[in-house]
Amino acid sequence: MTTTDTPTQTYRLVLVDDHPAVINGYRFLLQAYPHFEICGTAANEAEALALVTNEKPDVLITDLNMPGRGGLELIKDLAALHPGLKIIVSSMHDEMLCAARALRAGASGYVGKDSPGNALLDAIHKVLDGGVYVSERLAAHLAASFATPRPRGSSESPLTKLSDREFQVFELFGQGQTAKEIAAQLHLSPKTVSVHRDHIKEKMGFVTSAEMIRQAVRWVETQRDVLK
Repeated sequence: MTTTDTPTQTYRLVLVDDHPAVINGYRFLLQAYPHFEICGTAANEAEALALVTNEKPDVLITDLNMPGRGGLELIKDLAALHPGLKIIVSSMHDEMLCAARALRAGASGYVGKDSPGNALLDAIHKVLDGGVYVSERLAAHLAASFATPRPRGSSESPLTKLSDREFQVFELFGQGQTAKEIAAQLHLSPKTVSVHRDHIKEKMGFVTSAEMIRQAVRWVETQRDVLK
């Protein structure tokens, strides 16, 4: 299916984002296509899980940043509970860093929020056809990474060394949250968050927690600049 095809059925979509302006933007884009029906919206993981269970959508479009356990954990839960659901991530984060994590978690597509509007439409049609959608730039990067072993001392971001949970903790530190706040949001013990923090420091080569947090703040600010 392409954006120029005339579908013979209606596809049900769920939108997940904690920013109303983003949800409204999706609505504005999709309402021009009568074969797409938005059957609900959610702002966090719990709402999204309940909505998918009740509405049985064909496609879910989600951000990675959201209150609670976060978008990656939502994708993993949905992939396990609703294996037929097609999941597309629409995120402000650098696709070179986050897309592979999302695809491993169970997503079928990744679209940057700074991409042209037709990219999201192309992604929806691609995953409904049973494919996986990523940008041409990312597809070329992934192909090259499989074809050529990565040499030691390469310029790959040290963030790729982090597990999904460590990456999430790093980002939350960058958003200004304390270890106690992170523990409450992710339903972890403060001790577990401290262990993740120590692993982040070790993997990324930071000597102190303050140094790690400063870098996390800078990284989050850089990601936000993408949308400006």
